[in-house]
Amino acid sequence: MTDSASIGVNRQHMVIMESVRHGAGRGILWWFVMNPYPNDHVNRSCQGRTPVIVLVLVLLCGVLGIVTVPPGSTPDVWAHVYRVDAMLNGDVIARPVRAMSDYHPNAAHNTGGWVNDDVIAFSLANDRHYVSGLVDAASITVNDGHRSEVPFDNTAVYPPIAYLPQLSAFVVGRLLHLNVTWQFYLAEVFQLAVYLMAVWIGLRVLAGIPSSRWFRMLAGLLAVCLALPDSFMFSPDSTVVALSLPLTCMLIRCLQADRLEAGDCVLLIGLTGILALSKFAYAPCLLMALMLIITHRRMPMRSRLILVAGCVLSVMLLLTWLKFGTGFATNPSRVPYDEVLRRQRELLAAPHRFLPRMFYSIVRLQGWSWWEPPLLFLFWMLALAALMLTVIVWRRDRQRLLFWLMSWTTIMGCVTLVYVAIWTQFTLTGQAGVVGINSRYFLPLVPPLAMQCADALHAIRENLAR
Repeated sequence: MTDSASIGVNRQHMVIMESVRHGAGRGILWWFVMNPYPNDHVNRSCQGRTPVIVLVLVLLCGVLGIVTVPPGSTPDVWAHVYRVDAMLNGDVIARPVRAMSDYHPNAAHNTGGWVNDDVIAFSLANDRHYVSGLVDAASITVNDGHRSEVPFDNTAVYPPIAYLPQLSAFVVGRLLHLNVTWQFYLAEVFQLAVYLMAVWIGLRVLAGIPSSRWFRMLAGLLAVCLALPDSFMFSPDSTVVALSLPLTCMLIRCLQADRLEAGDCVLLIGLTGILALSKFAYAPCLLMALMLIITHRRMPMRSRLILVAGCVLSVMLLLTWLKFGTGFATNPSRVPYDEVLRRQRELLAAPHRFLPRMFYSIVRLQGWSWWEPPLLFLFWMLALAALMLTVIVWRRDRQRLLFWLMSWTTIMGCVTLVYVAIWTQFTLTGQAGVVGINSRYFLPLVPPLAMQCADALHAIRENLAR
């Protein structure tokens, strides 16, 4: 036996003995989550427990939400359910329909598609008496005996990739001949699985970088705090929030690493690309991948090509969807399509007219519900704290200063697009500011802002310890 083979056998023997000593199941789980390990055994055990605890807490939050939150209790849920079922019935791109819903009472301008009658019956049986896109059964005029045409204007703008967990669940449910109730809960389980996978990836990519424990603790805290209801909710919002967690961890990894490998770039561009395609408002996140080219001058050419090619492909797919899949008003009862087009032309011709409206809404903390202003206030305080800490702490480190300023600017670009979307599609004519903002639109932007603050605070802590 050669020396190398002998060394390999000894290493295998040590791994097996370690698994037996600590429990085989726990040892295997720790290996997948924490590889590579830190060098010393104390830090290895401490850091190994963190992701396991986080994943268990997230799982508990998700299962608790699925069990205790009845169907029909999350935002726009029936509009999302109708959209998923319509795509499986062939209506990937929405078309004009004559029915009405509690969200879209104007039958003359509604868009939607074919939805199975058992899905409609399930939604009507779970009416929670608040606006969620529930169809008005009396308004249905087109039915082929198994399906009916129903509206879902506000969710029809999302491309299919935004609903991959839900689409997969409904496909599996149909193949297994499950009823709609089981399909709905299966979709929530699939969404929870996606969220858990995103958290696992985020914690995994932080392994091995300097000060990983500090950033892992924050990533775990964010994952648990956002788990209700975003870990299981039947909505693209859950997918977007889930993707924002590993994206934030990837930004820290890329910032801490001296060299970016091809695998890092593939994961980064994949996260930003799917995020941008899930919701147009988060399209500026693609710049988070490109900004690494500016801050990492020694990046290999292969990594640069991966990032650029991925961004180009994502932009092309996004523009294609905007051209063919969004030719209607998302809230025609509030803002007709002709008015939407007029506002869009005004934005392109005179954007300076919109900016005072947006600033007015931000300063006044305009929100759709009475509980929104405090949450919006917290978000803007976090954004201001991130900017101030970055400028103060990294004023002498040009690379880090440029990195975080570009990240912060990208986030503000997403915020601007959110306000643009609400103004063009939802705010009534004559209303001041931008009416219709929900704080949940900004939840995917919280992790990168929080991690930006954490990076600066960690630097301050290290300086004080010296």
